Amino acid sequence: MAPPRCRRCGFYPLTNDYAFCPNCGEPTKSGAKTLDKREKIGRILLQLERAAQSGHVSQDRYESQKSKYLNRLAEIEGKLPSNRVAAAPSIASIPPPPPDWPKGDIRGSVMYANPPRVPWYKIVWYLAASIVLVFLSIFLVWNFIGEGFETVWLDKWYLFAFSLTGPAIYMRWMYRNDKFEREPVYFVALILGWGAFAAFLSFLGNGLFDAVGLGYPWLSAPLVEESTKAVGVYFMAKSPEFNDSMDGMVYGFAAGTGFAWIENFFYIVYVYEGNLIAGLLRVFVFGLGHGLYTAFMGMRLGEAKVKRGHVKRSDIIPALIPAMLAHGWYNSYLIGIFDLPALPSLIIWLLATHGLLTLVLIYYVRRAWRQERLWLYDRGLAPTG
Repeated sequence: MAPPRCRRCGFYPLTNDYAFCPNCGEPTKSGAKTLDKREKIGRILLQLERAAQSGHVSQDRYESQKSKYLNRLAEIEGKLPSNRVAAAPSIASIPPPPPDWPKGDIRGSVMYANPPRVPWYKIVWYLAASIVLVFLSIFLVWNFIGEGFETVWLDKWYLFAFSLTGPAIYMRWMYRNDKFEREPVYFVALILGWGAFAAFLSFLGNGLFDAVGLGYPWLSAPLVEESTKAVGVYFMAKSPEFNDSMDGMVYGFAAGTGFAWIENFFYIVYVYEGNLIAGLLRVFVFGLGHGLYTAFMGMRLGEAKVKRGHVKRSDIIPALIPAMLAHGWYNSYLIGIFDLPALPSLIIWLLATHGLLTLVLIYYVRRAWRQERLWLYDRGLAPTG
């Protein structure tokens, strides 16, 4: 096969030794990657200058970071032909920060996180791990209660698929809310798989509470279920892809989605015994709660990462408090103390719990959008790999 020609001027032969055409400067594939690297470093420098102007990074950190990135920029520009070398960004070229830029609520380590690109085989591994966690949870739960996994799976596979429909719709809504810098699907799928496995761990934990006489729905379920779901979100928070409260809400909702999937299936098969109305309510109404509760937990972890640049184990407790309170409030079913017919009381309680919690979540989503606009995520300066 003949060596390629330059797409612009037809220079021949254009071998792999050339990053740019010697005749007109048109980049080859390797040259395009060099330009992309220069563009990324230029964006980081712009963001660094903006943060320095608004007082979000110390002077020492500002100088060391700027020197490092300018040196890398000089190395890259040394490889470029003269007609493609552009001046490094200057402070004069950057607009001043807006007057409402929040002070002291973000650190440079979050803004300039630069997560490495994930190789394709690791992406496959993450997706495979998610699938394994889901089916391992089914296998363990149904064998633990004395039912054959093969029987449940072969006979009720359509109900298993149906159990995911409602949570999947809500998860898609939550995922699309992260509109400036969406999280990798394979990471979201992994946390969803962890949420499914957390259903089995919660099955064991709730059983222990029942054994000691403390199996109250408003006590054991919030403590056990929110704690198990939180484990996967906490370890995800250590990843450079996890940047702020918006990311935390996405990953928290994903963990709740996986949990609701397994729990929905269990209720439809063994509690409702095929009752259509109850199954529809379970999948499209009741199951929404798990995503909401854990989203609040993830949001608090995201706030901790913004303030400190990383999360630590002590952040889990304050993050779990709103999730456990919301879960316990829903499970308490306080409307039951009033002498109301079953259907009206159920509707009122759902509006007072899931309805109100959804409005609160929407408020925090919009607040996260305002923060990310201040951090210039909407202009392509989000810390992506």
